[in-house]
Parts: sequence; C-alpha cells; structure tokens
Amino acid sequence: MLTSEEYRRQDATGLAALVRKGEVSAGELLDAALAEIDRLNPALNAVVARNDTAARQAAESVDSDAPFAGVPFLAKDINVDVAGFRTTHACRYFSDAPEATEDSALVRRWRAAGLVIPGRTNTPEFATDYGCEPELFGPTANPWDRTRTPGGSSGGAASAVASGMVPMAHASDSGGSIRVPAACCGLFGFKPSGGVIASGSPMGPLVGGINVDHVVSRTVRDSAGMLAATAAPEAGQPMPWRGLPDDLVTALSQAPEGLRVGVVLTSPAGHEPDRATRDAVENARKLLESLAHRTEDFAWPEDVDPYDCALPFWASEIAAVIEARAAALGRPPGKGDLGPLVQWSVEQARRLSSVDMVQARMRMTAIRRKIAGAMAGLDLLLLPALTEPPLETGLLTDLVNDDIDAWAERSFRFAPYTEIFNVTGQPAMSVPLYQRDGLPLAVQMVGHVGADALMLRLARQLEEAAPWHDRRPPEPA
Repeated sequence: MLTSEEYRRQDATGLAALVRKGEVSAGELLDAALAEIDRLNPALNAVVARNDTAARQAAESVDSDAPFAGVPFLAKDINVDVAGFRTTHACRYFSDAPEATEDSALVRRWRAAGLVIPGRTNTPEFATDYGCEPELFGPTANPWDRTRTPGGSSGGAASAVASGMVPMAHASDSGGSIRVPAACCGLFGFKPSGGVIASGSPMGPLVGGINVDHVVSRTVRDSAGMLAATAAPEAGQPMPWRGLPDDLVTALSQAPEGLRVGVVLTSPAGHEPDRATRDAVENARKLLESLAHRTEDFAWPEDVDPYDCALPFWASEIAAVIEARAAALGRPPGKGDLGPLVQWSVEQARRLSSVDMVQARMRMTAIRRKIAGAMAGLDLLLLPALTEPPLETGLLTDLVNDDIDAWAERSFRFAPYTEIFNVTGQPAMSVPLYQRDGLPLAVQMVGHVGADALMLRLARQLEEAAPWHDRRPPEPA
C-alpha cells in the first residue's frame, strides 16, 4: 500500500518507474491520487469533475512499458475532449453539455504515454483571466496561501500539482496560462514553441495559432518527458511541426555551456516589477554567471507591446464555440449563461471585420520580426515571470464585474511579461527558483523558436543548482 507521503514524494517519472519495476500497480497509484483529491480538494477546489470508474478501468489496462505508466493526470476543462467527461469551458452555458464519446488527439497521446485521467481541473471561464474564479465552479485557492489566486488560466492544474494531488497536470497557454499559474504555485511551467503540440481541436491551432497545450509539473524531467510523448505532427495541421531530439529526456544531463543571456526587468509596455522580483532576477543572473553563462542587459525594440494583439482571435473563437452551442440547443445564451468577460468577448467579436483580423495578424508578424532581430546575438532572455506576488482571490473578479477596462489594466499589470512570447511563438518557462514571505517567486526565461531542448537542458541545470522539487505548501488545516 502506497502511503500519502510516498506518493507525494515522487514525480511522475518516479511513479512510472515504480510501476515498471512492479513495486506498485497503476491501480494503487490511482487509489493514492483519489485519496489525495478527496483530502485536499475541498479546501482548494482545483478538481471540478471526476470519473473514478473510467479511471479504474483505464488503470487496469495500462502498458507498464509506457513512459508514464499508470501516472494519475488531470485534464484542464477546456481545449480538449476527454471521453466520459463534459468539456464545459467553466461556462454555465455548457454545464449540461453531453459527455465526450471520443478523446481529442492530444488526449490519445496522453493515454498512449500511460497516463490515467480521473478528473478535470478548474479554469476561468473560457480561460480568459489570470485568476481562476469562474461563476460555474467558484474560485480555486492557491495551496501556499488560500486567500490568494493560483493564477490563470490553468489555476486548477497548478493548485492540484502544487498541493500533491497529482505530480503533473494539463495546462494551456495563449497569454501566460502555463507560466503565470506555475509562478504563483511554485511549479515548473514550460510553454513549448508554437506548433510543437497539436490539441486536435476541430478549430485547428487555437487563438490564431498562439496557444500551446502542455503541462505544469514539479520537475523538469516530467515536463521534458511529456513533451517527448506528445510532440507529433497531426494530419491537416497547417502549422509547421518542429521536431525534437529522440533523446530529449536523457539529453537533460548535458548541461549547456556559455549561453548568451539578455536580462530585462521592464515589460514591453514599460511595467516595472516590485523589489523582491527585481532581486530575484538579479539573483538568477548571478546564478547563470556562476554556471559560466554570459549575461548582458537587453532592451525591447520599439512598439512591441502585445496588448490586444490576440483579442480578435480569442474573442472570435469564443464566439464561434458559443454559436455552435446555441445551434445545438436551439436557443442563444440567456441571462446569466455567460460571465461578464465572456459576454464582452462575444460582443467584441461581433464588431470585428475581416480587415481587423488581417491587421492583427500583421501586427503579430511585425512583433515577431522585431524580437527575433533584437535577440539575434543572444541565446535566451531572463526576465520576471510576474510583477508581484499572487493576487488576492476576488480582486480581478470584482474588477471584471464592474469595469472591463479596469480589469484589463490590473490584470496586465500583474502579468505583463508572458503574452509577448505567445505572439512570437518562442519557448518560455517559469522557473521557481526562489520564495518570499512563504510564497513562490519565479523568474522567466525565453529562447529562440525551436530551441525547446536547449531550454529544458538549461532548466535542468538550474534545478540541480538550486533545487525546488521538495518545497511543499502548508497542509490544509
């Protein structure tokens, strides 16, 4: 019988090794995960849907040679369909949507990797916020401080992993939704290059191609292993698939040498971090230099603020999904079916023209070219992940209910460093090197498009130099 402590001590790679060696079964891992969800979720509200029966059936047929054989895993309640679960987008209008009868392409890859999926995690409605407080399911708490947000939009995933319910979980990122929750919850959050992982959505590459689906995890090797297991071309995928080395996971032991690192504290729009974040970036700079990498100050090119750059794409895609639901139900959304931010997004989409869409794409292309040019002499950037500690629960929700413009200003003041790298398609990672006043404190690092393996090797080097895996939030009272 696997104890709670034994289960939570291991990362996903370690749990799978126990299954391969016959020391535990996939069913025992699932039992441990369900027990932790039962114990922790009432205080955190990270898991919003369960299907224990389907998960037990899946555990019985796990391939013990799979890279993540028998590892419990949670799917975010958006972007992918998981057979036996509804995809609600955390939206009341979809609360009684039919359960999926088939898995999305990405979910099929998860299962082929040996993962067992007992549930789905919370997200802000249609993944539109840097908090995690949908009207349908209510707020998810940060396990480090339950008065604060775990970040968004993959807040349920980050809360579940940080608390120890599962060792890693599905997350998606079209403006920082992997990196922001990872930073809030003390996890490793890697956003791969654009086009590496296909979700299998019928809409194709999401949010105009800037969205990426991957995971939040406690260790670098888990993130690398999942990338190796899920990065694959998909029939009909219009975006280029960038191949990864066959030995991606074993290559983590090959520490990179002599990287050229640009360091910047301000955001593309001129936001400044607080003192503790500034110190964290400076300490990370010293750590990189101690590992024989070279650093220099970096300045943003002019006019690369990505604010509103992706709005036409995510607003239009939300509107399209809602119109499809209206057609299926035979009625449009009624009062209270859509939260204020989603309702606003639909209204914005209805005002957009085809010229607006082309202009948005042109704007993103211009930003990509400017950033690529500015980084031509560098291997990566070092910058903050957030400007400040995780926000208090309710702050962003109160603003969005009162004033969308005020919400947007406060939201992007909290996390102004992430969306730019969705626009450029570059691999970017939140690295939980530090803590302040009992809360996680991360920095962000960004590489060139296609340099995913190099970024993960660097992350592993940092993980060995300044380990974070054993840090745990306080147990719920």
